[in-house]
Amino acid sequence: MSITLTIDNRPVSGSAGETILQVAAENGIRLPTLCHREGLSGHGSCRLCPVDVTGIGQLLLACVNPIREGMEVLTRSARLDRHRSKIIEPRL
Repeated sequence: MSITLTIDNRPVSGSAGETILQVAAENGIRLPTLCHREGLSGHGSCRLCPVDVTGIGQLLLACVNPIREGMEVLTRSARLDRHRSKIIEPRL
């Protein structure tokens, strides 16, 4: 079953059970990630792949959240940039 959604205002489609990260990658949209590399299973521990989904107040991790029909996803925004910067910022 094909599911249609938008990522960064681009219409894309994927299959039921695919994650936002998988569909983004299949459509040439790159997201930062460390825990989702070949040979590893994506489990959300690196927290670098959040996306902003319209209608949801919190950021969702693209590597563990499945796509839904009509979903509107943003992979770049000031909010996401701040969040990712905090994740990789060294802590003393």
